Amino acid sequence: MLNFRKIVSLTMLLSFIVVVYSGVFLFIVPEGKVAYWVNWQLLGLNKTQYAEVHDVGVLLFLVSSVLHIYLNWNAILNYLKNKSKRIVLFTPNFIAAMLITLIFTAGSLYKFPPFDSFLNIATSMDKYWAQEYGTPPFGHAELSGLKSLCSKMNLDFKKAIKLLEDKGITVKDENETLLKISERAGMTPAEVYKIIKPAKIEGSEEVPTGLGKMTLGEVCKKYDIDINKALNILKSKGFPVTPESQMKELSEQKGKLPMDIYELIKQ
Repeated sequence: MLNFRKIVSLTMLLSFIVVVYSGVFLFIVPEGKVAYWVNWQLLGLNKTQYAEVHDVGVLLFLVSSVLHIYLNWNAILNYLKNKSKRIVLFTPNFIAAMLITLIFTAGSLYKFPPFDSFLNIATSMDKYWAQEYGTPPFGHAELSGLKSLCSKMNLDFKKAIKLLEDKGITVKDENETLLKISERAGMTPAEVYKIIKPAKIEGSEEVPTGLGKMTLGEVCKKYDIDINKALNILKSKGFPVTPESQMKELSEQKGKLPMDIYELIKQ
């Protein structure tokens, strides 16, 4: 016979396993732009699917946890009672639990040891995947129409079409995205881009990549841009900016891409 209390406890346990399982993979997967660029998958699931499984798992865990607390409320109250059987909020056990929670929360915010090392694992994994698979020329390049992509990357559109046709890949129209083209061809966006990359317009300027991980100062130094001029341009456009500002954070302030910020300061 079904027992509601047991169902709640077992559901909480199983949903916890799902959350941990999906959370571990989300922690080590490539960052979004790399994952989508190479159509990354692990055990048959891609980054989006792991995120969806994780979100629904968290919801189920939350609901079952609330029910579990409700069903075990008397036991929880007993944890807050002193030797006289009176409820006291700040018991030694409660204070210890609160301190542990505060330490872990503060560790995530201020990144002191050993939490900084743990959080740096994700950054190290991002660098590993970027070296393993390469990075797209700009964020979500796979969602760009082919002609728009060619324009941004200084590629000859007609030559790019010819290179694709030579590989038996057809393009329905100039606005078809790299993602759609790659899906129809049974390839990844990265593989399709590799095919058209030789269509670079002769004598054109090299388009920078990896801007999102750089600071404004680093970009200016690497691409010989006057930092003071860049600061003035961005401040005139309403950006709160310093030489240490991350390009990704700057672009997100206005719903733009790091490449847009580069184009702005390159003028």
